[in-house]
Order: sequence, then structure tokens, then C-alpha cells
Amino acid sequence: MEAQQILNVDSLKSILPNKEGKERIFTLNLLATNLRESEQQQALDFAKEAEALAISLNDTAGESLAKENIGWVYYRKGRYEEAFQYSKEAYDLAVEVNDMNVAARLMNSMGALFYEQRNYDQAIEQFQTAYEISKENDDLFTEIRSLNNIAFIYSQKQVYDSALYYAKLSKKQNEDAGSPYLSSFSNRVIGDVFFARGNYDSAQMVFEESLETAQKQNALTTEASITHRLGGTYLKLNKLKEAKEILTKGIQISKENGFLDELAQNHKYLSDYYVQIGDIKNAFDQQSIYLVLNDSLVNSGNRDRLALMQGMFQESLDQTELKLLKEQNESQAQRLALTRRNNWIIAIAIISIVSLAIWLLILNRNIKKYNKFLVEQKEKIKDQNKDLETKSFELASINETKNKLFSILGHDLKGPVAQVKSVLDLIAQGALSKEEFEELLDSLKTDIDTVHFTLNNTLKWSMSQMEGFKIKKSPFNFREVVDANLVLIEPSLKEKKIQVDNRMDDSVPVFADSDLMDVVVRNILNNAVKFSKKNESIEITNSCEKDMIKWCVQDHGLGMTDAQIETVLSKDYTITQSQKGTNQEKGSGLGLQLCKEFIRMNGGDITIQSEKKKGTKVCVTIPIKGSQGQSQVIHRKEVFQS
Repeated sequence: MEAQQILNVDSLKSILPNKEGKERIFTLNLLATNLRESEQQQALDFAKEAEALAISLNDTAGESLAKENIGWVYYRKGRYEEAFQYSKEAYDLAVEVNDMNVAARLMNSMGALFYEQRNYDQAIEQFQTAYEISKENDDLFTEIRSLNNIAFIYSQKQVYDSALYYAKLSKKQNEDAGSPYLSSFSNRVIGDVFFARGNYDSAQMVFEESLETAQKQNALTTEASITHRLGGTYLKLNKLKEAKEILTKGIQISKENGFLDELAQNHKYLSDYYVQIGDIKNAFDQQSIYLVLNDSLVNSGNRDRLALMQGMFQESLDQTELKLLKEQNESQAQRLALTRRNNWIIAIAIISIVSLAIWLLILNRNIKKYNKFLVEQKEKIKDQNKDLETKSFELASINETKNKLFSILGHDLKGPVAQVKSVLDLIAQGALSKEEFEELLDSLKTDIDTVHFTLNNTLKWSMSQMEGFKIKKSPFNFREVVDANLVLIEPSLKEKKIQVDNRMDDSVPVFADSDLMDVVVRNILNNAVKFSKKNESIEITNSCEKDMIKWCVQDHGLGMTDAQIETVLSKDYTITQSQKGTNQEKGSGLGLQLCKEFIRMNGGDITIQSEKKKGTKVCVTIPIKGSQGQSQVIHRKEVFQS
């Protein structure tokens, strides 16, 4: 759509009652386009009405634009499979009526869906195609939008020079077009690059300019996505007052509009703010809110991406089957043509022996050519069948992973959740006094902790199995990670009266992904407490071996058999039945599997020494140094512009 078509929403609403037929379809589509970033439900309602009216009036162009708006709103809502279906239908209709402007908009939508699959190269290809089409058709709005999206993907790939080039090119065209919202998005990408490179003063200036233009345009999705970025920048610059103010505002905007991704990030940075001022209680509260939101988003995102992958796979499968049938029909037609030619040669042979000889030579040459062609077609069909088998195997693997996850969740979470529900039912019925509830409080907390720990391990395991999962390595003090996790398990230590003898050095520098190593430490310490008896002790040590740090945890609990150790340390993932702890604590069977996988991802290794009824010693090795050009995947859903 041209930039000059962005009209005042109130004006459009005022003229809508007087519009009929195709003029009403056009007005409804304009309203949906202008509202889909700020009032998504209204935009969806207008687009749905436009779609129904266009179908009844056989207005293909109007139906295509309505479906494009519906697809984008569904993308914003995270309903990726529906977004894909509507976008595909809209693109087919746009091509049918040769509406290249709408086709270019839809290429942007498809690029966004490829981004959700972490297929960055395919996403860039879609956006570049959209840019070329819109440039040829003088569609300045879509041209600027495509440049912004290309810049955004390059920033996610950490190709910062390319990201800056496309963002600045988009910003220059924005200045000519006078579109504040698109300029705001360009500045947001530029700010991300400055922040990633540590240029925090420049990042602050660009983010503040981006926020100002987003507020003027009432672009709520962009405004919400900038608040946590600006808050994080203020924290880096030690501007604590400004950080708290902008993060609090970001939480308010995100709550009012249901922007869960941005809400989680604002809570995360607000937790960092409270840590910096020494308010540990509020920091813990904000971090807890962030973890709940983030766990929910990761789980929902994985489920939605799986649905999108299945939808796109089915579409690819249908296209492959159609192509195969077409080639088979062409092959049959060629064989029929060959038969008719043979009959013609035979008829000519009856007339003249000489003609027969000539035609037999021609026939022989043609038969060889067509036989070669048929062999090539057969090989091509064979390759396509192999490709179908491979995709079927991939889908089966996805279903197997899903079944494993559901099995774990159903088995290990049903009991604790059922116990909490029973207590709540008793409270609701008035059958449980305050004193009785307080007696059950510790037990309820233990159940909730078990649910949280199991869910966290399950989601981390799921993410590690996803195609495109990468890690971000950086230098950090491993002692700090261990101390933080000892604080988390302190209630369990007190309950069993277990003494922890932490003999680690104050500074233990390592080079690894701190988030993954946090999961490793938490699981190893949790297992040590889980399988230790009351009044026992746990020793924690570290040592240096060449370019590796060796970190060990020794308990004096139940111990493990050689067969159990061999299963845990095998090369493959094995989800085993978790052994109950000394206080009948339950587990998912994923803990040590996560430790093994995450440690090896970071270039280390894990060893286990154990003896039944005498205890277990778990040791991991972690690199001290590494290369700085480590790849990174941002594990949260960033928003594209509309």
C-alpha cells in the first residue's frame, strides 16, 4: 500500500456507514491496515467483514487484501498456522489479479513466518523479493517496510554491518516519505546494533528518538518493544532512576495491550535494576514474574512453531505430490506420442521399403532419446520419493519428541498439581482451617518447587532438541553461578540439615554459555541434596587442568550402580525413570541428561564416580578460554513491523 494511503482512522470510521459495495470493502481494508498494530481485535473484525463482503461480490482484489490483513493479525497473536494459511491464500489471489503491491506485502508476511522457524536465510530472501517488487511498482510503504525487516534479520544473525546499512537506507527513505512509525522501527534496529557493540551512549540516543516517534504515531507494539531496550541501556549507563521509570511504563503498556513478550523483558530488566540498588526482595519478585511469563512464552512458542512447521510441511508435501502426478501424466503422454509415431512409421514402410529403412533409423534414434528421458524421469521420481520419506521421518521424530514431553508432564506433574487442587478445594469448601493450611504450606511449596523444576528442565531439553538451537559463550565467574544456586536450594538444605562445604576459589573464570551452565549447576546440586540423608554433608571443589576448570560435587547419599552411570553418560539422549530421593522426592529423569548435553555443547565433559550407599562424586570440566566469535540465537520472540 502506498504511504499516502495511511489515512486518519477517525475519518475512515466516520465515512464507513455511507459506503457500500466495493467502496465499503476498500474502506474496511484501509481501517484494518491502520489498526492492526494498535487495535488488533478491531482490525480483525474489519478485515473479516471485508473478506465476507468481497467473497459475496466476487471482488478478488478486495478479498486478497482482507486475507493479508487477517494473516498479519494472526501472526501478531502467535497463531502461526492460521497466519500461514491466510497469507498463502491471499498471495494466490493477488497473483491471479496481478496485484503486485499486495503480493509484496505478503512476501513480508511469509518472511516473518520463516523467521519464526529460525530460517533466517529464507526470511531474508522473502524480504528482498518484496523489496524488489515494491520498488518496481513504486510502493514506497512496502519498500521501506522490507528494508526494515532485512535489517532486523541481519541484526539477529549478528551481521551488524549489513543491519546498519539496510536500517540507514530505510531511515533515509523514511525522511523522504515522512512515516514516523517506520522510522521508529529503523532506529530500533540501529539501537540494537549499538547496544550489542557496547556503544551505550549512542544506543540511548537512538532508542529515545525511536520511542518519541512511536508515541507520536501511537504504534503501541513498537513502543512496548523499545521500553525494555531503553531500560537495559539506562542500566548499563548506571542511570537507575530513568531505568526504573521507563521499565515501569513498559510494564503498564504491555499489560494493557497483552504484549506478553515485552512484559516479560521489562520485568527481567526491572529485576536487574533492583539487584543494582541492593533490593533483593523486589529483585526476586520481578525475576519470579519474568520466569513464569518466559516459561509460558517458550512453551507456547514451541507449540506454535511446531504447528507452523507441520502446516508448511503439509503444503510442501501436497505440492510435491502434485508435481509428481504432473510428471507422470507428461511421461504417459510422451509414451502415447511415441506409439502413434511408431504406427506412422509402419504405415509408411508398407508404401516404400526405402521409406521404411529411413524411418526405422529415425525411430531407433528417437527410442534411445526417449528411453534416456524416461530413465531420467524415473531417477527424479525416485529422488522425490526419498525426499518424501525423509520428511515423513522428520515428522515422526517430532511426534516422538512430543510424546516424550507429554509423558513426562503427565507422570511427574499430575500428583503435585492434584495435591494443590485438593487443598484449594478444601479451602473453597471451608473444610480447612488457617492452622491446618499453615501446616500444609511447606508440603505445598515442595510440590510447586517440584513442578517448576520439572517444567524448567523439560523446556530446556525441548529447546536443545530444536533445529537451529545455538549457544552464546562468554567469560564469567563460575563461583557466582554456584553461589546463586546454593541460595536457591537453601530451603532443601535446611529441611534435611545438610552441611555444604564449599571449597571453591573466589574467582573461577570460565568461557561458556552462562544460562546453560546455570542449568547444569542447579541439576547437579539438586541431585546431591535429593539423594543425601539428613545430617550429612556435601563438598564442592574446583581445580585447574591445562585449559580446563574441573568442578566437583561429592555427596554421601544413596549412590549409583555402574549400569546407571553407563546409561547417563551414553552418547544418546535417554529419558529414564527417575529414582526417588531420600525423602521420596520425584524427578523427570531429564536432569543429568541436560547436564551431559549442555556441558558437551560448551566443550567440556562430565564424569561420575559412585558406590551404592556410600555416595556419588560428579565432576565436570569447563573451558577457561575460547574464541570470541560465538554464534547466538535470541530465545525470545521479537516483533516485526506491520
